[in-house]
Amino acid sequence: MTVSFDRVAHIYDATRWSGIPVPVMEKILNAMKEGFRNCQSILDVGVGTGRFAQYFNESGFAVVGVDVSLSMMKQAQAKGVRDLVRADGHYLPFRDGSFDGSLMIHVLHLVKDWVWVVREVGRVTKNVLISEAGDIEGFSARQRYLELRAEMGYPLDRFNDAELGLRRLIRPKFVVPAGDYWTEVDADDEINSFESRKSSVMWDVPDDVHSAIMKRLRTEYGGKKLRRRDMPEVVGWDPAHLRAYKP
Repeated sequence: MTVSFDRVAHIYDATRWSGIPVPVMEKILNAMKEGFRNCQSILDVGVGTGRFAQYFNESGFAVVGVDVSLSMMKQAQAKGVRDLVRADGHYLPFRDGSFDGSLMIHVLHLVKDWVWVVREVGRVTKNVLISEAGDIEGFSARQRYLELRAEMGYPLDRFNDAELGLRRLIRPKFVVPAGDYWTEVDADDEINSFESRKSSVMWDVPDDVHSAIMKRLRTEYGGKKLRRRDMPEVVGWDPAHLRAYKP
């Protein structure tokens, strides 16, 4: 089963991708579009609120989006994304090679069996799977939260490295740098935003453990101004390599 974002559908667009500088986002989209140059049909796996599906629809591609969350897909519909299917990435309801290309943005850390999902996406895709799989350096409250929950006996039982981890395990067809920028982070603001459990890495943590983690975060970083370096990159894989992958 894939983690559903029903509970945060109404705030998703304001809390994900919102801090990326416009020129960097343009580079990401342009690199993806170039990667799909030999494609007409695209499957957006984990379409969410349709942020990317909308762009590719407007760019002339035939896009089908799949997601487990009806609330997220309702947001996508409001953006004009019409071809939507409620489905789990573990069991895509399409024939082999149904799509020229597939798009998968920050999905693999949300699924139960990421290898199965990767093979399934490879099965329905003919030419290329594309994602954003760049790295970061510096302060990350999310990463520290994950470290602390593991320390307290509640390690995340999913593939937290996600598409970046996939890039390390399966050689990409191409990698396109899309920018390199620094952000000054107010640690208090970032930590406070975690209080209401907006991130999926907190949803299965007991209340007392969550409170203990929040206390540690404030002790370690409270009142600090820190810096984080983001290095987004657009990555494409050959679907045949996805189908054949064995851990």
